Amino acid sequence: MKLYVSLLFVVLVGNLSLMIAQENSKEKNKAVSFSNDVFPIIKKRCLPCHASDSENPSELFMESFPDIMKGGKHGKPVIPKKGDESILVQKIKPSPPFGDQMPLMTKKKLTDEEIEIFKKWIDQGAKKN
Repeated sequence: MKLYVSLLFVVLVGNLSLMIAQENSKEKNKAVSFSNDVFPIIKKRCLPCHASDSENPSELFMESFPDIMKGGKHGKPVIPKKGDESILVQKIKPSPPFGDQMPLMTKKKLTDEEIEIFKKWIDQGAKKN
């Protein structure tokens, strides 16, 4: 009887572990939406400086998808499918390749989760979705 209970326990724990792994995999592969996931962060954290009516030395305006994809003085900030190579991701992480980490005018930097949203969106093709 003890063997049967132990075996049942192992099977149940194994199934639970598999279900958790599958859920985590689904979450990792979930499509990131520009409208629902990325732009709300841009609106809150980037537009205070990257709006067309702001003094913006980089000339990168972020008021719309086309503005972001057009880029500014430092070129195109987004390389679809290459999050780590995109200037946008590099500039919001600590120790960017040039200049200061963004956002500049606030001491509160983007969270790891916010940075990951940008990176995943770009890795998934930087679509206007």
